[in-house]
Order: sequence, then structure tokens, then C-alpha cells
Amino acid sequence: MELSRMIAVNDMSCYCGSEPQRLPFPLELIIRCLSYLDQARDKRNARLVCKGFAAAGLPSLTSTVYFSTSLIGINPPPKVPHFFCPTREIAMHPVVSKYITKLVCGVDQLPRDFLMLSAFRIWWATISKIQTSWPIQKIHGRYVARYRQEEWMIGNGEDRQIFHTALEHFVKLKRIVFTDVLADEQNAIWARPTWPSAVPEGDLWGLSSPYHTFAMCIRSLSELNIKLHELTIEGGKNAISHCVLSRASSEDYNHLLNVFENLRKIDVNVNTHEDTHPLIFAGLGRLLTHATLVQSLDLRCTGGRQYSRLILSRVFEDATWPHLKHFGLHGFKMHTDVELVAFFDRHRATIESVAFTHMFLHEKHLSSPDDTLCEAWKHFLDELRKRSITFQNLDLLEIYDCHNRERKAPDLASRTGYGVKALQYLRGGGPNPLEWEWDTVSIHRQRGGE
Repeated sequence: MELSRMIAVNDMSCYCGSEPQRLPFPLELIIRCLSYLDQARDKRNARLVCKGFAAAGLPSLTSTVYFSTSLIGINPPPKVPHFFCPTREIAMHPVVSKYITKLVCGVDQLPRDFLMLSAFRIWWATISKIQTSWPIQKIHGRYVARYRQEEWMIGNGEDRQIFHTALEHFVKLKRIVFTDVLADEQNAIWARPTWPSAVPEGDLWGLSSPYHTFAMCIRSLSELNIKLHELTIEGGKNAISHCVLSRASSEDYNHLLNVFENLRKIDVNVNTHEDTHPLIFAGLGRLLTHATLVQSLDLRCTGGRQYSRLILSRVFEDATWPHLKHFGLHGFKMHTDVELVAFFDRHRATIESVAFTHMFLHEKHLSSPDDTLCEAWKHFLDELRKRSITFQNLDLLEIYDCHNRERKAPDLASRTGYGVKALQYLRGGGPNPLEWEWDTVSIHRQRGGE
């Protein structure tokens, strides 16, 4: 503590100076220290230390806001109903609104199918964690009443007005997350369905669509010309349908392009359903390639087939991101490593970090016998080594070569040290970690032939 602060401490060890009590540390350092506190209660207690801590602790305590139609309530006065929502209240706060950097948008109104008791009964039976003594008819009635309320509210555009207010007042907003499970709703008594596993019928950008909040938010971001830097589309059991992107109208697709063009970080989780080639340049690919400023790109597949086939040339064509530093693929099947190698060759000047999880890579013909060696990932590392392509960080988890119909193909990630040994090999540090142990393979074949 500075000498002047020491003099200002009396015999009772109490501060009695004329200026507000502050620790003699830069504000940025205090903010960084408080950011390591995990619990909100600890952050609130830390703000009570002094005025310096009070100011430094506010950003980490109030940086994230949740938005969903389920959070919008209605107080029915005698004539005109009054809507209230925590998101709008935070947006209108003169101090707290200035520290909001992240907005999490959840799934919106209940599916129309839930108006039927039979469909609702089937879904409710799957929610085993919810314990209640109410009869199913009474629970169904509560859900139907909530559906009617949300339908009327969305029809009047109240959710859009609240979201516009948030965008106008969250001046430091940098990131938006779209999800079908809000943190506030995970432990709620009244659970809400996740995004559908199958492609819904009708207009996916319409008022009754399960993706209405996503559509409304994208339109609002584009109309208000918000320069968003980070976009995450995640999901619980099911991710957002890829058809939301490929079946958008020309006007809505232009809204998407306006949002994507300023993004620096993109993490998209899509549901490909049962299609074999769902991701194409005309849908998600053009949006991603339009984000020329992107530095981090993660593409994930959830739902539908366990491994949806990915052809990079169909999705990205020959696009190059001049600022790309991180690239990740998660949950896809690729027939060859040629496009992957070409992709990294085009980005060798900027790429620093790579992540592959739940990835299936093979190079042999589908009619090849099961005992034919498949060394797809070994060949991939060899090709990178030949071209002197390396990274600062390589994360590998649950990567597989050829699928064996009799037993699951072994996970090769452990043999690569989950990327550590593979990275050493790319930098010239020893043999390929996926090099076959030919003696072991030979013995195995001999035993299999006996």
C-alpha cells in the first residue's frame, strides 16, 4: 500500500482517508483476478472489499444475460396487459447494461403438437427427473395455457421489441449463443422440449416455427446493423436443423450474410437428420465463407446419423480465410484426407490450432474386406509432414479409421497422445505415432487364418 494510504490508517487499523479506499493496483489486474472466481456468491462478496473491487467485480458478475420467450411474463391490468422480462430490465439499467458482452437466446414457444394430449403424454413420460403429484391432464392444461400466451405474445411482436431494446442498450455486446436449453430452465419445474429431431414442416422462419427466436434475432441483428464478433449455435439433445439455413428466403439469407460478415469466432452445431450430404455451399457453406474476418471456426454435427458425411469442397469450395487461426471438425465422416490436407495447405500461414473430435476417416473402398488395413489418419499425418504443415496446438479425441462390421473400430486418439505425439511427429520429432506394429499385425493375421 502507498505511504499516503499507510498514514491514513488510524490506531484501530481502520482507513480514515479523505479519498475512496482503493488498492494500489491497476483496474485491469483486479478484473483479471476476480474473473477466476467461479461462484457468483464469491464475486458478490469480493465486491464488498472496497470501491475499487466493487467497480472491478461488476463486469465479471453481469457479463451474460439470458433471453427466451419463456422468461417473458404478463401482468393483466384492467385494460391493457403489461409485459415484463428480466432481459429488458437489465437493458434499461443505466450501469449494468454497459457491461453485458454475452447474450444467450433459448428455444421459444412450445411445439404445436403439444396441444394434443396424446403427444404430450409421450413426451412427458420421457422426463423422468420431474416429480409431481399432479395428474397429466392438469399438467397438460398448464402447458396449453402457456402455449396460447406465448403464441399471442409473439404474434404481437413483444419478444422482438424486448430483443431490440437489449441490442440498443448492450453497447459492448460481442457474443450471442443460440441454444435449446437455457441455464435458467435446466432445473425448472416446467421443462420445455428441445429442438425437434426431425425437420419440422412449414416455414422454418415463421412465427410458429421452433426456430422462431433464432430467426427473429438474426433479423434484428441485421436490421440494427449490430457488428457481432462471436456466434455460437449449440444444442442439447438435438442441434438446430441445417434446413433453417438452406431453406431461408432470399431476404432472410441476406440477413444471415449481414450477421456473418463481421464474425471473428464461429461455433456452429447443426442437425443433419438422415441426409447423407446435407451441408452444401448454398446453405451453411456460403455463410461461413462470407465471414472473411473469422479467426476461429468450429463445425459440429449432432443428431440424425452418428456420422454425417462431410465433403469440404461441397461446403467451402476453394475458399480461404486470411485470418483463420483455429479450425475444428466434430462428428463427421470423411471419405478421404485429400481435402483436409489441401485445406491446411491453403491456411498454413495463419492456422495455429486444430481440433478433431468424434471423426471418422477412411480411404479404402466400401467393398474392401474388414481385415484390410485402413491407415487413413496415419496417411493424413504423413501428408502434413511431407508438406511441412504444423500447428501450435492439435487436439484429437475419438478419431477412427475404417469401420468394422463385427466390432467398433478402435479409437486412435490415445495412440497419438490425444494430439501431443502427433504434433511432435509433425515437427520432426520421431516416427508417426500411428505407424502399424507389423509383427503384431502379422501374428494376428496368422492366427485369424488358422
